[in-house]
Amino acid sequence: MNYKIQLARLLRKEQTTAEKKLWQHLRNRKFENLKFRRQHPIKKYIVDFFCEAYGIVIELDGEYHNDFNQKEIDNNRDMHLNSLGYIVLRFENNLVFKNPALLFQRISEAKHQQQEFFLNRRIQLEKRNKKKHLTPALSSRRGSHTILSTKILSLSQKELLLNAGIRFVEYDAISIEFLAFELVYGCDFYLFTSQNAVKSFLANSLAEKTIEDVPAFCVGQKTKALLESNGITVEEMASNASDLASLITKEYRNHSFLFFCGNLRRDDIPRALKDNNVRYKEIEVYKTTLNTKHFETVFDGVLFFSPTGVHSFTTKNALENSIAFCIGKTTLEAAKKYTQQLNIANKPTVENVLVQAIKAFSKNTS
Repeated sequence: MNYKIQLARLLRKEQTTAEKKLWQHLRNRKFENLKFRRQHPIKKYIVDFFCEAYGIVIELDGEYHNDFNQKEIDNNRDMHLNSLGYIVLRFENNLVFKNPALLFQRISEAKHQQQEFFLNRRIQLEKRNKKKHLTPALSSRRGSHTILSTKILSLSQKELLLNAGIRFVEYDAISIEFLAFELVYGCDFYLFTSQNAVKSFLANSLAEKTIEDVPAFCVGQKTKALLESNGITVEEMASNASDLASLITKEYRNHSFLFFCGNLRRDDIPRALKDNNVRYKEIEVYKTTLNTKHFETVFDGVLFFSPTGVHSFTTKNALENSIAFCIGKTTLEAAKKYTQQLNIANKPTVENVLVQAIKAFSKNTS
C-alpha cells in the first residue's frame, strides 16, 4: 500500500503540461459525469487516465511515441487492454490545446460504445454486494530487475526504486569542478545552458561581490528557476540548446552575449552564433571529468542524466542489452549511438527518469 501511494503521488507530481490541462476538465466528474482517475494501475501497466465504470483508458502521447519501437510497444499494450474489455483512446499532447473539442467528442463516443461494459459491470457489482476493483495494483514482488544510475541518488529516490522491487547500483559517472574566472563586462545578455554554469557564476560573483544587472538566456526550467531565485532576470528560455540558438539568431542577432559554459560544452550554440555573425564571448566556468568504470553486471536498464554521462559509461561498458532511460533529448541522442532500446522522461527531472524505469519494469509483474 505504501508503494502504491508513493508512486501515485510522484506520478501526479510529474504530470506533463498536457496531462495537467486535461485533468482540469476531467476531475470531479466535470465531463459527462464520468469519474476518471489519474495514473491508474491496470494489470502490468499504469495508464494516464482511467474511467472504471465504462472501461475507458486515455493516453496522452509525446513525440517519443512516434518512434517505431515505441509504437510497437504501445500497440501491444493497447491490444492487451482491449482484450480485457477496455477501450483505449490515444491523443497527441498538442490536441489538448489545439482541438480539445475533438478530444472530448472521442471520449463521449467511447462512453456510448462501452454501454455494454457498463451494464455488465453493474451486474457483477450487484452480485458481489460490495465494491471490488477490476484492476489489481502493481505487484510488490522484489528483485526481478537491476538498474544502474549514473549519478548518486537521494534517499527518497532510492526508496522509490526499492519499494517498487527494483534493485539498483549507483555511481557518479562524471564529476564537476567550479573554476575561478574574470567576468567580462559590456554584453547585452548572459547565456547559460546548465545549472552548473549558473552555480559557478554565482559562486564566483559572490566571492568577487560583483553581479552585473544583465538579463539572461537559458536552457531548461530548473536553470531558469535557479537564476530567478538569485535575482537574475531571465529574458528567454528554451527546452534545449538548439532551440535557444535558433531563437537568438532569428530575433536577437544584433545583440551581444556572454556564454558561461563547461569544458565539454556542445557546439550547437557557438556554431549557430558564429554562422549568423552574432557577437559573443565564451567563459569556461566549470570542468567536467569522466569517472569511467567497468561493470561486470549486465543491467536491465541504465539511467542517464546528461550526454557526458552516456559517454562516460560507454567508454568501458556496452549498452546493447540494456534500456537507456534518458532525462532529455540531447541525452537520448547520445544514447542512440549505442542502443536502440531507449526511453525518455516526460519531464527533465531525476524523479521522472525513475518513474519511467518503474513503469517499464512493472510490466513483467502481475
